[in-house]
Amino acid sequence: MKRIIVATDFSELSDEAVETAVALAHESGAILDLVHVATEIAYAVPPPMDVLSVPVDMPAIVRAASTRLAVEEDRVRGLGVACEGNVLVGRTETEIVDHADKTHSDLIVLGTHGRTGLGHALLGSVAEKVVQHAHCPVLTVPQRPPTRAA
Repeated sequence: MKRIIVATDFSELSDEAVETAVALAHESGAILDLVHVATEIAYAVPPPMDVLSVPVDMPAIVRAASTRLAVEEDRVRGLGVACEGNVLVGRTETEIVDHADKTHSDLIVLGTHGRTGLGHALLGSVAEKVVQHAHCPVLTVPQRPPTRAA
């Protein structure tokens, strides 16, 4: 492997995916490409509108994400892994797949909440959509169950 993309939304679940990708990159000597996708907030509404977008200050969101991503890049480099970061704007699953194609990535790593039933139907699954459309292997990292106190 030469290039591994790991998607992050800066959550604990994403942290687990980053740690998994760091281990893989360290073992293979691959470059780790940290990706964050900034999205506009939109709600599905009944016809005739279908989708209602909420105005956001996208440049401010991208700046904030870039700052957070730079900190994560420095941390990963400190672990001895070559790293770069990219803040993308658009639909999360589409941007991840397109970026993987554009950069000829060998693997995409991302966290998954593992929602099922109504939660999955309402929220969908970015991980599932990436798996369906990616042209390279995708490794999904499930959310770890909470640890029990002894």
